[in-house]
Amino acid sequence: MKVKNIFVLGLLGYLLAIPSLQAETIQVIGWIEHVQIQARNIILKAKIDTGADNSSIHADNIQVYDKNGTQWVRFTVRNRENQSADFELPLISYAKIKRKRAEPLLRPVVNMGLCIGNTVKMVDINLANREHFKYRILIGRSYLKEQYLVDSSKQHTIEPDCKTLARPPVETS
Repeated sequence: MKVKNIFVLGLLGYLLAIPSLQAETIQVIGWIEHVQIQARNIILKAKIDTGADNSSIHADNIQVYDKNGTQWVRFTVRNRENQSADFELPLISYAKIKRKRAEPLLRPVVNMGLCIGNTVKMVDINLANREHFKYRILIGRSYLKEQYLVDSSKQHTIEPDCKTLARPPVETS
C-alpha cells in the first residue's frame, strides 16, 4: 500500500510540475497567423496545420539547377498584397506528396528561416503551387513542435517581430 501511495504522490508531483515548465516554453497561437520569411522580410498569412508533418509555401518560377556540383533552387515567393521576393537556396531533398487517385508529386525542399511571434526557426519547407489555396503558406508540426500550442478558436494572436536571421549571403548568378 505504501509503495502505491508513493508512486501516486510522485506521479501527481510530476504532473503538477509540467504546466509550470511548459508555461515558459509553449506559446499559444491561432490557426491563422502571420509569418515572416527571414532574409527577405516578406510576410504571408499562414494556416497553422497540426495535421501536416511539414511546412509548404507557394512558389512561382521554380527552377532546379546545378551550381558547383550541387543542386540549388531558384524561386519567387509572392504574398496576396503582391509583394514578392526572389530566393536561391540549396536543394535539401524532394518531398513525396501522396494524392488520392493520382500519382504522387515530388516537390523541392529548401531550408528557410521563418518567424512567428518573436521566434525564428530554420525549417525544411517544400515548394508548391498553392495559388488556388486561401493561404500561401502552411505551417506543419515540424515547425510547431515543442514550442507552440494551437488554439483553433483563435486567429492572428501575434505578429512577427524577429530580427533578421543571421545567414551567410546567398550568391545569385
